Amino acid sequence: MTDGTNLPVGILCKQDIKSAIKDYQLITDTDEEDCFQPCSYDLRIGTIFRDGQIINEYHEKANSKFIIPPGEIVSIATLEEIRLPNDVAATAFPINSQSRKGLMVLNPGHVDPGFNGFLTVKVINLRKVPLPISRGDKIFTIIFEGLPKPVSDPYTSNNPRHKREGFISQQDLEVSPKSLYEIIKISKDETFTTKQDVKNIITTHWISILTIILAIVAALASIIAVILSFKSSNSNSAPIIIPYIDKQSSLKAGDTYFDTMMNYEIAEQHINTEIV
Repeated sequence: MTDGTNLPVGILCKQDIKSAIKDYQLITDTDEEDCFQPCSYDLRIGTIFRDGQIINEYHEKANSKFIIPPGEIVSIATLEEIRLPNDVAATAFPINSQSRKGLMVLNPGHVDPGFNGFLTVKVINLRKVPLPISRGDKIFTIIFEGLPKPVSDPYTSNNPRHKREGFISQQDLEVSPKSLYEIIKISKDETFTTKQDVKNIITTHWISILTIILAIVAALASIIAVILSFKSSNSNSAPIIIPYIDKQSSLKAGDTYFDTMMNYEIAEQHINTEIV
């Protein structure tokens, strides 16, 4: 790690990266010409962490292919180590060729000035079939960017490679999920939702709605029946006919006014009795 360099400000091109590497900056342990890109460098797989094993150059299976089943998650460390001066930052991105194969590389992202060590990522096999990987495969590309001046508080939490590898392996065993299945499921006793489960949920949903609709229709039918019954009972009752009595026209020849009034009162009492 150095306080500053003579590198230009902005994204560094291939020539700038090579020049810095000769001065033991930016990248160590690199000897592959095809890893250099016009303005980036392709980092390779150096260590694979699996089932508590640290598969690096010293492992007996260092040159073997490793098969990642569909949905499995694997931790990986780069073969190259990054050595950033205080006036250079970096950003790492997944390589498109790996994405096309179905290997999802979680973006390692930004690297601060002063960082010294390998980069780590987790990869997930998103294919329907197993996917082989090997040490030395390109895993992502890194871009370097020169800063206008050195930072005052560079990254300082750097540790030797073997110490970091041991920590990552232990962390994988204790807390890291081994597959997408472990991430998605809520508890160890539950399983993925099947097509039949989805069909049952939809059927139950529509049965509930249909039951509510039928209940509403039955209630409306009951109300309509009560209204029609009430109208029918009113129409079947005999109407009360109240005769019109004209006091003057009821006078007959020879009737006295007293007789006429008596007849009227008798008729009026008859009408009142009918009404009651």
